[in-house]
Formats: sequence, structure tokens, C-alpha cells
Amino acid sequence: MITPNDIATKDFKKVAVGYSPEEVDTFLDDIYEDYEKLYKESLKEKTVVAPVAPVVEDTERFKNLEKSIERTLSFAESAAAETKAAAQAEADAILSAAKTQAAEIISAARTKSYELEQEIAELESRYELMKTRVKLLLYAEIELLDKNEILAEKEAQAEETK
Repeated sequence: MITPNDIATKDFKKVAVGYSPEEVDTFLDDIYEDYEKLYKESLKEKTVVAPVAPVVEDTERFKNLEKSIERTLSFAESAAAETKAAAQAEADAILSAAKTQAAEIISAARTKSYELEQEIAELESRYELMKTRVKLLLYAEIELLDKNEILAEKEAQAEETK
């Protein structure tokens, strides 16, 4: 629908041959005034004659819109609750798996530690055994050396007495 403002702001192109711009402007001004009166009366009639029907229709539309928004909100809340529950279940599963894995790692570390302690004890025992063997061997060699010296001295004395 054309408004009075549309008529007031309408510009026409200027051409060499055509209507007189002053006459067109004067005619448009007259049309503007008459159209503005009619437009205002039309608006008054619309607000006076039919306010009940649009209000009832608007009320029904708003009630339907409100119900639709409530359903959407309810759906969004239930979806959020389901998402939260799923995330919590996943977090619990991850935590449980992590605890199980940690327990397995600790158990494996304890087993390895025990094995290493046993190996260290075995190596210490072997070291002590080898140390004892070397000492015995050295003592036996020293004893042999001492006996050889004694024998050599006796032989030297025996030769001197001869």
C-alpha cells in the first residue's frame, strides 16, 4: 500500500519534452493532502472496527507460540539432562579404566621391584662366595710360598752342611 510519505518523496526524471514540473508538483501536493486524510481515516476505522478479532487471533497465536516454546524448552532440558548423564557415565567409565590401569601398573612395578631385589640378593651372595674363594686361593698360594721358602732354606742349609 502506498503511504502519504511515498507520495511526498516521489521524484520523477526530468526530460526535455514532457509535463510541466510545477504542475506535477502542485498536483502531487494535492494528492498527498487528500491521500493523507484518507489514510488516517482508514487507520482509525481499522482500530475502531476490528480490534476484537485481531486481539483474539493474536491471543490464540501467542498461546500456541507459548506452548511451542514450552515444548521446545522441555525438549532442550531433557536433551541437556541426557547429555549430562551420558557425559557423567563416560567420565565414570574413564575414571574406572584409569584406576584399573593404575592398579595394574603398580602391581607390575611391585613385581619387578621384588624380582630386582631377588636378583640383587643373588648377586650379593655370589659376590660373597667369589670373594671367599679368592681369599682361600690366595691363602693357599701364600701357604705354598711359605712352604717353598722353608724347603728352599732347608735345602740351602743342607747343601751348606755338605
